[in-house]
Amino acid sequence: MWLAPGLVTFAVLRIPAFLEPHWYTDEAGYVSVATSLLRGKVLYLQIWNNKPPLHLWTITGVVGLFGPREAALHGLTFISGALTVGAVYWAALRLFGARRAAVAACAAGLVLGLPILDAELALPESLLIAPVSWAGAILLVQLHRARPSSRAPMRWPIVVGLLLAIGVAYQQTVVAESCAFGLAIALSTHTRVRDLAAYLAALIIPTAAWVGVTVAQAGGAKVAFALVGFYIPFTTSVFPGSKSGVALHLAASLGALTLLVLGAYLCRRQAKPTWALMLWLGAALLVPAFARQPYAHYLTQTAAPAALALAALPLPRRERIRSLQLRWLPQVAGVCIAAVMATVAGLDWIPPAAGSRTLGLYYGGAVAGVFDSERWLDWDNGFDYRVRADEAVAAWLRHNQLTGRSTVVWSSDTWLYALADLPVSMPTPPIYNDEVLLGQHGPVAEYVDGLRPDLLIVSDSDRRAFSEVNRLLDGALYARAFISGPYTVWVRDGVLAPTP
Repeated sequence: MWLAPGLVTFAVLRIPAFLEPHWYTDEAGYVSVATSLLRGKVLYLQIWNNKPPLHLWTITGVVGLFGPREAALHGLTFISGALTVGAVYWAALRLFGARRAAVAACAAGLVLGLPILDAELALPESLLIAPVSWAGAILLVQLHRARPSSRAPMRWPIVVGLLLAIGVAYQQTVVAESCAFGLAIALSTHTRVRDLAAYLAALIIPTAAWVGVTVAQAGGAKVAFALVGFYIPFTTSVFPGSKSGVALHLAASLGALTLLVLGAYLCRRQAKPTWALMLWLGAALLVPAFARQPYAHYLTQTAAPAALALAALPLPRRERIRSLQLRWLPQVAGVCIAAVMATVAGLDWIPPAAGSRTLGLYYGGAVAGVFDSERWLDWDNGFDYRVRADEAVAAWLRHNQLTGRSTVVWSSDTWLYALADLPVSMPTPPIYNDEVLLGQHGPVAEYVDGLRPDLLIVSDSDRRAFSEVNRLLDGALYARAFISGPYTVWVRDGVLAPTP
């Protein structure tokens, strides 16, 4: 009964997600990689992406069963979000009581149901929140219940470790939560060294296993670059421009971390493991805080601990406030610093961060489209101006029996690979990552020239951004065959008679 409001809130808010068009570019990259994996290519060696294998193979499973349907991808994240709401309720019920558990579940359902964190999209953060949230829920409940005993079973540290190992296999950033949970087990007065050892073994052994298998298939250098090396310039590119600014950013991150750890140490003997919850919340916030990337989905991992922190309010009983407030001050300060720094991630569908996309358009447009089918065009264009162009180009390719032909999509948006059943001949689907892998200002065009694909589908904006493609289009080898702004389809001589 108390869980129902949270799940209903989540489910109702997620209904439009099953109607969304193909629009998010990262999803397009994952689906294109999944199609290549189904065709026998080796991850990181013959087809490249910067996400861990479990995420890409999960998308591959969905694509293999249902095809590149957006509703199927969002059905996957719906299950993950519902499991996360359940984890929040389960932990809050045992720690704070039924009414606060209902509040926490509603808060989690609201945040994950709305599109403001893009949690409906098939992104790593949208999938890892289920195992990580359940790991955190189990940890908090066990730290609250546990008592030191030589005969106590070690099952729960193993379960927590295995769940976090699943999270790491979805996204490398779960290392932050893994360290926070390990520190909580080490600091708690209700655990023993063997609990920490069991947790670490359950976390490290599966992780080492999949890393070892992946390295054996693709090579250590390629795997290291995909999972670690790629993110170094990606992160430093958004650091402050001055040395003093970088130093301040690093000092603020380190200061928040220090305060979180110090506060956990000071509060470790408290009856309820709220200090461990604050440690979890702080670790989840430090990921977007340190990364400084303007992507709302970086905040998805904070939904569960933030909802549980809401359930932990108000403060302890009045007679305990004086003795507790100084001990809690470091952790509260650490969380606040991390939260302020994490605001750079922003929110989607809420102006001004979302631009033209608003919650009114998201929900109102979906309702209008249900009653008037002609309104779907406006709704689709509200997501991305390329949605209808993708559909038009894919329809033209199917009409001219060009699906399956060798193609290079010179664009940051690569949904055409999946929508028109086009093989990915490039090292990676989005052209901007090919520029990273092969080099800028020439090597990518040389690679394409060597492939001699039957089709070149070029986006206007990416033709300007990566103008090296012009030398392939200015000759007699390719002719303009079809235009649906912003795309132009160029066909190699002899494949199809060009039209003016």
